[in-house]
Amino acid sequence: MAEAIDREERARGNRKYVSERGGFEIFDNTRITPPGPKRPVDVDQSAAYFEHSALAEKYGEEPVRQKIAEMAESIQGGASTTVLFSQNAPNGMSLVHVWFGPNFPLFNHSHPLYGDCLYYVVAGEAILGKKRLGPGAGFFVPNGQPYKYTAGPAGVELLEFRAGGGEPGTPGMKLDEHSLDSIQRIIDRARELSDTWEAPEHIGDTAFRQAELDFS
Repeated sequence: MAEAIDREERARGNRKYVSERGGFEIFDNTRITPPGPKRPVDVDQSAAYFEHSALAEKYGEEPVRQKIAEMAESIQGGASTTVLFSQNAPNGMSLVHVWFGPNFPLFNHSHPLYGDCLYYVVAGEAILGKKRLGPGAGFFVPNGQPYKYTAGPAGVELLEFRAGGGEPGTPGMKLDEHSLDSIQRIIDRARELSDTWEAPEHIGDTAFRQAELDFS
């Protein structure tokens, strides 16, 4: 009887404390989603994933499509995304864990559809220009702003927080590289590094790799 009353009280409390984003919710500790196996990249699918109209206008559609496919193939195995929490409400929040392998060269891009984003470094380093961001540091990206960074020598793990949506009808992934040469440099660098990329099993494991480098 007491348990039934307790459940009823909790239900009333949950209904009372519901925001526009939803009610109280718990998510479990999650293992990192491993990168998929390396495989041939479909040119149509990879080109469709990135909004690339500015590059196509400058260089022509077909050369850009081919270069995007080359880039997509070269970076396979170097990144992992694990959704930890997600709400489907119009202004819902999401929390995603992302991992990039050692020295991973992230391309310049933006997410106009998904809204503002706050990144928090969990382990390893994210390098933005001359700034090296380690655990406890982070950065805020306003909706639609292009950005890029390079993973540190041990790789990097970040938490990606989003709240609310962006501009309806805009791309979820926009490629903001300005030339085919800049994309080729990413391809060349990724091919040099791909053998060093091994995703951690649990969130935070990159800290152990970082410690090995720091004390070697």
